[in-house]
Amino acid sequence: MNEAAQPSPRAPWWHDAGRGIVQILPVLPAYSAVAIAFGVLAVDNGIAPWLAIVMSALVFAGTAQLAAVPMIALGLPPAAILATAAVICARFLAMSAALAPYLRHLTWWQRLFYSAHIASANFAIHVTQLPLRQVPTAELFAANLTGYVIWVAATAVGAVAGQRAGDLDRFGIDFAMPAMFVALLAGAIRNRGQAAAAVFGGIATIVLLAAGASHWTILLAASAGCAAGWSLHTWTKRGSS
Repeated sequence: MNEAAQPSPRAPWWHDAGRGIVQILPVLPAYSAVAIAFGVLAVDNGIAPWLAIVMSALVFAGTAQLAAVPMIALGLPPAAILATAAVICARFLAMSAALAPYLRHLTWWQRLFYSAHIASANFAIHVTQLPLRQVPTAELFAANLTGYVIWVAATAVGAVAGQRAGDLDRFGIDFAMPAMFVALLAGAIRNRGQAAAAVFGGIATIVLLAAGASHWTILLAASAGCAAGWSLHTWTKRGSS
């Protein structure tokens, strides 16, 4: 009589961690470019290098940090700076809601630690992986922490070299973040509804920026994209029934 098949042994945690690191590698050049640009911008606006590094370590939100630096340099009230950062970072509420159903197996402190290091790049990676398979905890945290460490380290490089770097626009660093997001978005599209959300969100972004929507652009364009994707999904579902 054949013995019952035994379950295959679970891979060591460092194998899972290595997989997470490999997943985040393609976006690290963009992470580095934007973080270096932030470090340079912070120093050029009178922020001490060590404060720029601490800001990256504690805030870890590239767009909000870049928006806050000129506001700090102008001496605007802290409430106005915090409100602007809150509006820019409001997208993380939607990201958290999308990931929450797949992270219920984590302990409360693991969920807290995970959420402290979530960013648009690793969200795009995990939101496509979690619905398909049980992603090991080590893989989740390795991707997040790798991006975080690179972000802080690259900020340090930019802050230290800020006074010598000159104008970084000639290197195209300002294009690095949008290019990273477009690449992540292209790989995440799975159906017509998601494609519609991406297209309408992009069109809305251009229109709103031209209309002077400023920091409200992210929320309004995301809402327009979600509405378009949901409408097409609903219409397609009704047509097939």
